[in-house]
Amino acid sequence: MQKVTLAILAGGKSSRLGGIDKALLTVDGIPLISRIYNTFRTEVWEVIVISNSSKTYPIDAPIFPDIILNCGPLGGIHSALTNASSSLVFIVSVDLPFASKDIFQQLLCIYQKNRAEIVVPKHGDLMEPLFGLYNKTLLSRVNSILADRQGHPISELISQSNTKYLELPDDFQTRMWFYNINTPDDLKALEL
Repeated sequence: MQKVTLAILAGGKSSRLGGIDKALLTVDGIPLISRIYNTFRTEVWEVIVISNSSKTYPIDAPIFPDIILNCGPLGGIHSALTNASSSLVFIVSVDLPFASKDIFQQLLCIYQKNRAEIVVPKHGDLMEPLFGLYNKTLLSRVNSILADRQGHPISELISQSNTKYLELPDDFQTRMWFYNINTPDDLKALEL
């Protein structure tokens, strides 16, 4: 079995949520970070959390901060690749309450068949880089992209890498798998 590290990216600034730690927001009474952990912990070899918060989380996983600060999600991926024990890292943003175990398995299948460096889902014109597989061999490339200590889009890494895509239909089910919570209205919409 392929050893995979699940890295939950919980380090966003949550500015659109008034600085509230997204990881601790609840959907159906369960903190977002616990939902991700509970969904994937039996599928992976280890779980780590990437967060710059001083809070503790209700899951059994070590927390690592960004190494290169203020570089957005790519900085979080850099920390995940640096701190993961396995060579394959499954990056999941903490604000995806309906993340799918089945989609993870499909990504893993594509990775194993193609020996890609990155495998991410795609639906319609949307790519989902914060629910993808990243090989630890990418670390030197991420280091050089972030060498200027500026934020760079993840798409910059994706375009420079051997990337494969899991093509999904752009339908309601797919959009729910990747529904993310960025604003109070996003959270409120789930209560309807």
